[in-house]
Amino acid sequence: MKGRQVAIALLVTLGGLLTIGACVGIWAQRQALDTDEWVETSDRLLEDEPIRTAIGLHLVDRLYDTDAVEARLEQVLPPRLDPLAAPAAAALKQAAQRNAPRLLGNTVALKAWANANRAAHSRLIELLDRDDDDAGVSLDLRALLTQLAEDTGLPKAAADRLPPDIAQIEVLPPDELTTARKIVKALRAAAWVLLALALLAFGGAVALSRDRRRTLVSVGGALVLAGVAALAFRRVGGNVVVEELAQSPNGEQAVRDAWSIATSLLVDAALGTILIGLLVASGAWLGGPGTRAAWLRRIGGPTLRDNPAIVRVGLALALLLLVLWSPVPWTGRVVPMLLLTAAAFAWLEWLRRRAVTDSADVGAV
Repeated sequence: MKGRQVAIALLVTLGGLLTIGACVGIWAQRQALDTDEWVETSDRLLEDEPIRTAIGLHLVDRLYDTDAVEARLEQVLPPRLDPLAAPAAAALKQAAQRNAPRLLGNTVALKAWANANRAAHSRLIELLDRDDDDAGVSLDLRALLTQLAEDTGLPKAAADRLPPDIAQIEVLPPDELTTARKIVKALRAAAWVLLALALLAFGGAVALSRDRRRTLVSVGGALVLAGVAALAFRRVGGNVVVEELAQSPNGEQAVRDAWSIATSLLVDAALGTILIGLLVASGAWLGGPGTRAAWLRRIGGPTLRDNPAIVRVGLALALLLLVLWSPVPWTGRVVPMLLLTAAAFAWLEWLRRRAVTDSADVGAV
């Protein structure tokens, strides 16, 4: 008996730990490998003021490289005004530093940024899926830099002649492509393997248990704790990232905002896990012999008995909201949601019969 209880506890604990890994894996997979998610995240990054300011200053530094811009200005200025090229470049850079954050927030700049990120990520995925190409991946910001140059006062003739490398930001060097392929292959499988192992561990715990309702409550609690742990991982990881990457007090907020935006999908996965855990735990508890659970069943008995259609429609709407929210990938997939729907309606019918019975027993007394 004691050995059985220990085995059940170990399986529930293992399932919770595997669920934490699955949450992190799901976040990494969706964030790194889904082009639409990548573009949406990049848009949110540029819409954030501290991040936009940091990006703007970086782009201005690349754009107004003194020698490059000065040489271009000398070409467009009359020969007798060549000595003014250096002061003009410095003045233009100061104006650009003041105006870049505002200019990068307009619709045209945001569209150029989104297009550049979509093209770079599509190219990245294409290279990761092939084994015969060792080219690198760069973010091409020429359209964005050209607009920034013109809007901050650099003559169009000079903007058009900017060196091509100024507009290229290397995302993945060619010599790191092989390593990236290995990581991606592992990443694509890890989330689903961990999730499958977690379900097997929870299923094994329930199968071993002689009180499956109580074990389901424990499983729900483990899922809730796993979701909370994933949120804690995000918080601790954010502090580490800020300490490592923030080079100045002004940059700290930009790095913190970037981490918050980049891990928003992890929050969705964690909250989805917490929600499912609460549903499993509350559903199992509600069917138990406890005084409060029995009282709730008696209270809900008349509604469950007399208005079954309303109750079923309410459950269907709740499941639809879960699909629309899609906190984790499987809530947007047909087969898993069909299985969840079947289980949810089976539980509802069981709960209806139990509640009606409890209500009838009270009436007989």
